[in-house]
Amino acid sequence: MVFACSALTGVARADDDVFDSNGVKIRYVTAGEGEAVVLIHGWMGDSSMWGRDAAGNTKLDTTGSKGFQIIALDCRGHGKSDKPHDASKYGAEMAADVVRLLDHLKIKKAHLIGYSMGAFIAGKVAATHPDRVLSVIYGGQAPLIVGVPASGSNEVEVFAKAVEEGKGLGPYLLEVMPPDKPKLTLEQANSIAKYLYGGRDVKAFALAGQSLSDLRVTADDLRKCAAPTLFIYGGNESAHTQESIAAARRVLGRGEVKVIEGGDHITTLAKPAFGASIMAFLRSHMSK
Repeated sequence: MVFACSALTGVARADDDVFDSNGVKIRYVTAGEGEAVVLIHGWMGDSSMWGRDAAGNTKLDTTGSKGFQIIALDCRGHGKSDKPHDASKYGAEMAADVVRLLDHLKIKKAHLIGYSMGAFIAGKVAATHPDRVLSVIYGGQAPLIVGVPASGSNEVEVFAKAVEEGKGLGPYLLEVMPPDKPKLTLEQANSIAKYLYGGRDVKAFALAGQSLSDLRVTADDLRKCAAPTLFIYGGNESAHTQESIAAARRVLGRGEVKVIEGGDHITTLAKPAFGASIMAFLRSHMSK
């Protein structure tokens, strides 16, 4: 799924480039000047979830974010970045890509904003490179902490199995379809999935999803990152996700919380309050 976050992104022409991250080409887009803010998208998305033009290309808008340099990357296996079919190229390497991107851009510290899978990646960066983090925002998820129960979803396993069997991705859609939506037949689900994922590298998606457990961090390591922290999620987010966020906050012993009323895992990013809350948090924790 791909989303839009109009309060952070929209009308400005962005610079689009790639860099070599330990042998894997990573695509990134930048706009604006000031303190660095790195946007990390969710699983099976790309940098255009933060804003896009009519052609679907990533477009970042600095309107309302004066004083910040907005940086959005396509995580490996996604978007216009390389898509290795080697499981060892994912997991912790996705977090290392963020740090290498900062090195490439000669940025010492940055604010991190991760949504869903991006929250897992941001947590790994915060735990392994706390000195590079100005603040961290976990959207729609919590960092994966050893000893803290995960969200309880098995969608990655269902997706990977469907990819491996090669009979269509309908079973995945049937797994993630909200219970209040009309039921689909397997044939209908396969047809919709073919439209959604046709031409996309589903093997890379599966490998990236299966590697997420490698982004787990210890509570002690995560506590070493003293940067201001915000957990932001929709009021209609799943109970499992809300429980994971609450558990992570208890383990850390800190972290601001913002609940976006009426938002679920998909629609929260499109809510004006989502972007407004993020900008308010960033401005209150500017280092300069």
